[in-house]
Amino acid sequence: MSNTMKLVLGAVVTALIAWVLHGPCKFGEKCAEAQNASAPAAAALPAPEAPATAEAVKACQQGVDGVIKGKTINFASGGANISADSLALIESVASGLKDCQGTSIEIAGHTDLTGGDAANMALSQSRADSVAKALVERGIPASRLVAKGYGETKPLEAAMTSAANAKNRRIEFHVATSAAPAAAPAE
Repeated sequence: MSNTMKLVLGAVVTALIAWVLHGPCKFGEKCAEAQNASAPAAAALPAPEAPATAEAVKACQQGVDGVIKGKTINFASGGANISADSLALIESVASGLKDCQGTSIEIAGHTDLTGGDAANMALSQSRADSVAKALVERGIPASRLVAKGYGETKPLEAAMTSAANAKNRRIEFHVATSAAPAAAPAE
């Protein structure tokens, strides 16, 4: 037997002994008893939310639109870190979404027309993911959020001016009933 084989065999035997002595079942115990004694009581899972009505979805969308209207969630230039000046806006959005039970919210990230297509798609996805993470940190269930990057594929203005670029760099929120995934409105 080679030295390498002896080392491997020794490591396996050592790991097996450690598992027997310190694993879920102590030496001489019955495994089921050991697991029952050390297992925490299972927490009751919350009941699934009932899907929101069309009226509730519309009211939620209007509420989010009202919070975000005329405001922009800003990020570090070329990155996905949410700027400190946008955290109050994130708080307001989260506060409004807490009342939107039974909904699914798409967080749509968009970039301007500068830069490459692939880079813009990745950047918009990263930014949408950052907003989703920030909302989860503020109490919105991750199961209700869908982050989607659109890159430069849905510009509000096709011009290459600084005003158009500023308009095109945005995060949008699209609310739908939880029975169906949120989708951007047809353009």
